[in-house]
Amino acid sequence: MAGLRPLRAQRSLAEDTADVLREQILGGGFRHGEHLVEARIAHQLRVSRGPVREAFKLLRSEGLVDEEPRRGTFVVTLSSADVREVYDLRAAIESRAAAHLARVGDPAIAAELRGLIDGLARAAAAGDRRAVSRGDLAFHEAICRLSGNSRLHAVFVRHAPALHALLRLDDHLYPSLEVIADQHRPIVDAIEAGDAARAAEACTHHCEEAAESVMAYLAGIGDR
Repeated sequence: MAGLRPLRAQRSLAEDTADVLREQILGGGFRHGEHLVEARIAHQLRVSRGPVREAFKLLRSEGLVDEEPRRGTFVVTLSSADVREVYDLRAAIESRAAAHLARVGDPAIAAELRGLIDGLARAAAAGDRRAVSRGDLAFHEAICRLSGNSRLHAVFVRHAPALHALLRLDDHLYPSLEVIADQHRPIVDAIEAGDAARAAEACTHHCEEAAESVMAYLAGIGDR
């Protein structure tokens, strides 16, 4: 039997569909509790219902939509409390991981993290928003993974979908994509210097700033 190449078009189309819907949800285009009708969205986007169905699955994993039996899919707007919980959790686990990496003092770890920041900067320079979001998530995942604490890393992975959704707000929060890469450098500087306290503080500060920006943005949408 001849080998078959994997089909990628449908997955890409589903991701594109999810991007459009996510943008509308996070940008306030859809109201909290609004019913998302699969057939209507497919018609408006001129795609089949399959990619829309897959997009709904992606958005459910991110906590942006909810499926109610026999009723359909509805928008779940992230509240300030949701944002605070996600970033408080991030600050707790990432600061712990960063402090451990600083104490380990492995140059290879700092080099890997700098490589991820460089990749993020290249994506920003190219204006590739999706790649910036992926690079941002990859950097924070690496801090937890490289710590060697499998349970800490598992907590991060479990909440990564919600974090991914929040990271997609970067277009609205920062004047340019290049700023995002620069925000991560103090964390690596502290890790490379072997300063555990400063590494933990840099992670906490990074998470606190992000939380405040996201909450202010969501509050602005609510006012509108």
